[in-house]
Amino acid sequence: MKISCAALVATLLVAGTAPGQNLLTNPGFDNVDQLAGWTCTMGDGTVTWSTTDHMASPSSGSMQIDMWAAANNSFLQCSQCVPVAELYGYILSAWHLWPDVVGLSQLGTTRIVTSYFSDANCSTFIANGDVGIGHPILDSWRRVQADEDTAPAGAASARINLVAWQNNAGEMIRTHIDDVDFRTTTIFRDGFESGGIAAWIP
Repeated sequence: MKISCAALVATLLVAGTAPGQNLLTNPGFDNVDQLAGWTCTMGDGTVTWSTTDHMASPSSGSMQIDMWAAANNSFLQCSQCVPVAELYGYILSAWHLWPDVVGLSQLGTTRIVTSYFSDANCSTFIANGDVGIGHPILDSWRRVQADEDTAPAGAASARINLVAWQNNAGEMIRTHIDDVDFRTTTIFRDGFESGGIAAWIP
């Protein structure tokens, strides 16, 4: 049986999110949305919207994280929950900037990680994916990417975590995060990793 490319694309769109589509809400922190869609744990720090933009766009900005924790190896995290499909491949990346500002030690890292859950609202944890770690190169936007994950069996949602990590107690750090990207690399459901062929119709 022959099937046209248009019919195949239409079938994929009906079945779910198209491969290659960013699954995040407000991944670029545009002016109108600012930090909408992201939930942050504050602790010893603040998360604000900044006009500093990875692409220097006048209609966009970035997430700015400032930290001044009183303990070594402290972190501040912002996250977003998105739907995923079990056994699909996913890849997470972001851009980060550590400004060269007097009074900031900038001894830390930007970290990104995907956590997988068995329910639709990211409450029943299954496993964490690979961690992408970006080290500061001052006043230079740098891309950080985690290795590709396969969503574990039973996964229905994933929490995308953006983390600012402060190495030394009392030494303030600041990082900007922008253009976060989380997408599937899978076209067909079940590449036979599940141990069966139930997803394939003979």
